Amino acid sequence: MDKLSKRERQDRIVNRLNTTVAVRISDLAEEFDVTTETIRRDLDALAVRGLLARTYGGAAMRALTDEPGIAARAQTYVAERERIGLKAATLVKSGDVLIIDAGSTTAHLAKVLAQLPLEFKVITNSIGVARVLGQSDTASVLLCPGDVRLTEEGVFGAETLDFLDRYHANMAFIGAGGFTAKEISDADAAGVAIKRKIITRSERVYLLADHTKAGITQFATICPLSAMDGLITDAMADDGMRQALAEAQVELMIAEQGKAGLAA
Repeated sequence: MDKLSKRERQDRIVNRLNTTVAVRISDLAEEFDVTTETIRRDLDALAVRGLLARTYGGAAMRALTDEPGIAARAQTYVAERERIGLKAATLVKSGDVLIIDAGSTTAHLAKVLAQLPLEFKVITNSIGVARVLGQSDTASVLLCPGDVRLTEEGVFGAETLDFLDRYHANMAFIGAGGFTAKEISDADAAGVAIKRKIITRSERVYLLADHTKAGITQFATICPLSAMDGLITDAMADDGMRQALAEAQVELMIAEQGKAGLAA
């Protein structure tokens, strides 16, 4: 087989753990025709990103409730998340009312929106999103009340849910820990409750998720795939996922890399 790039190799390891309980370093090294030290570095890097759990001599799929904090997630796939944020921002027009979920990818969207000469309102449970858009001259920001969780830079809980019930939005952007052909899920039950509420209060909802989230199932179900109006990601989905999106009538938007490394 042709030599794979580091990213391709690591993506295949993660996908393998979606269907296999554990993998061994020696087996992966033989399959990918690389040294065991190369595979060991791959597994260590993926473990830091929270994509697997390291074991003696290999790795296992991570626990369904295991999710690194937003600070750790923000250090991974930065360029991909930036492109997704740029792509998502093209949907926003002056006069829009948005709900933006707390998350590492939605934070990139906020940075893009803060630079646009558009007048719009934002409701968010993200401290980071509120901080960025609060400095905009044209954005009006409502930060939800609730229980503060600095590990997620957000607010959650009953008060947050009650607050969201007071408002309607014509567009929402949410993140998730994983999505499959059937459903969207996340490791954090409190965050899932907020995402579900956001969906009910918005006319259109877009999932912002980088390619590593495809095929991943986590602890709590957010909604069926069909509840989304669109998926904005950084890489082409496989044939099965593309078919599922088409059947669910979910628009697939790919934030492809342009000449400058940004969204085309």
